Amino acid sequence: MMVSLLIPWLPALTIFMAVVVQEMAMPFAAWSVFRPDLVLICLFYWRLYRPDRCGPILALFAGLLVDVVSGAPLGLNAVSNILLILLIGRFGRLIRSIDFFYLLFVLLFLVCLAEGIQLALAALKWGSAARWTLLTGRPLATMLIAPAVIHLLVTIHQSWLEEEPHARR
Repeated sequence: MMVSLLIPWLPALTIFMAVVVQEMAMPFAAWSVFRPDLVLICLFYWRLYRPDRCGPILALFAGLLVDVVSGAPLGLNAVSNILLILLIGRFGRLIRSIDFFYLLFVLLFLVCLAEGIQLALAALKWGSAARWTLLTGRPLATMLIAPAVIHLLVTIHQSWLEEEPHARR
């Protein structure tokens, strides 16, 4: 009974877990350049395959949570997440029709775009002191770990959200 109440919140819970793993298990000091963006992978997957459960509001809260936990300026991740969610929503049907191998390059483009947005906003505040090395390392690390994370999300999606309610005991 309690599990059935959590099922509609499953995308939000997986994104929250991605924030926890990304920000707590992989601290910025140790993984600064080659730190994958797990939150963006989760937002990308859920927006493509369950757009009714993942929208701009969830992206806003996920970005604000990342900003608060990481100590980044408030709204930095939130703005880039919202813009990417809107972009994925606009071209979702086209993106869903792409083969999985090419889907990784779409994800690479989106991560580069997110990092570019964040670095441009950071450069407005700090000038040239912004860390421009993140523009190459983070997208590469995200693309390398994306197949494993997407496989986990597909398994969660198929076993919890696509299953008939009466079949689960």
